[in-house]
Amino acid sequence: MVLLSSTTWAGPRPVIDSLKGTLDQIIEVLNDPSLKTPGKENERTNTLLKLVKERFDEEGFARRALGAHWLKRTKEEQQEFVKIFSDLLERTYLKRIDAYLAKAGSFSGKNILYLNETVKGHYVVVETKVITDKDTQIPVHYLFRNKQGNWLATDVAIEGVSLAKNYRAQFKETLARSSFEELIAQLKSKQQIEITELSE
Repeated sequence: MVLLSSTTWAGPRPVIDSLKGTLDQIIEVLNDPSLKTPGKENERTNTLLKLVKERFDEEGFARRALGAHWLKRTKEEQQEFVKIFSDLLERTYLKRIDAYLAKAGSFSGKNILYLNETVKGHYVVVETKVITDKDTQIPVHYLFRNKQGNWLATDVAIEGVSLAKNYRAQFKETLARSSFEELIAQLKSKQQIEITELSE
């Protein structure tokens, strides 16, 4: 495949198909009444996280979020950061989707519009809109790259706000006045909050 600087797919949309397949499965799990019963919280959460992990480039996302500080870390520190940050990111993303579902009342694959698939260098931008009611359409854009034949997201922008850039600004501020160890401690604390909220 030859990638142009900026091109919109005119024919088949393989990246959109990959994303849609994942989101359809996530919505199915979120709507599954058998997974909303007491005692099924962990099974529901683990199933959802597995689906997101299969579609996210965890290391690529983490590198973007940590920015210039990525290269300053040892391999072991990078691996620890990827593990903790990815789990936090994925739980935050799922909580956002769950909130859309709750707001819409009756949410299905029809509530997500898949608009464009545009090549930008070695990446592909997929533009979607989430419809929560007749008057609200929330733009959600995904940045994908092909990794060993699989299309994986390295960033998500919700209502024009990039998750990777938003986290990078927070991490830059923390690292300017504190240590990497303190950043990891803060992420673990936030991770625990997300674990509790997503399981409720």
